[in-house]
Amino acid sequence: MTDYNISLPATPKTRSVSEVKADVEFGIMQANGDCVGIGICRIITTHQLHQSKNRRRKCAHALALLSVSDKGRLEIFFPRGGMLPCTERAFFRALVFAMPRPVFLSEELRKALPTLQQTDLSAGLYPIRAEKSGYRVVF
Repeated sequence: MTDYNISLPATPKTRSVSEVKADVEFGIMQANGDCVGIGICRIITTHQLHQSKNRRRKCAHALALLSVSDKGRLEIFFPRGGMLPCTERAFFRALVFAMPRPVFLSEELRKALPTLQQTDLSAGLYPIRAEKSGYRVVF
């Protein structure tokens, strides 16, 4: 009888490929509902956009694609075509994304990304990974 010792390569980790479209408003929320300064003021998923009647605020914002990193953290991709050039210069030029205050993630967002292991985005500095078509930040 022949003994076959076959070594198979390790299988890569799989993760669910769920992605949520959203509109991210930048800044810190003010009493009047507007957002000013740096950070993330609010994340509005596509589902919430249709429900929001008071949508026209004067906040810097960008289209975002939300997903979950291999470590269960929120990963946000900001396509270059989903923001104004002034927004790109103001928030992505330094390649460090500053969050002066934590932002709590909505129940709708956590349900849409079931493998997400966090309930908020902590205050801090986060590296921005520049890509050809946009910017990626893992919180």
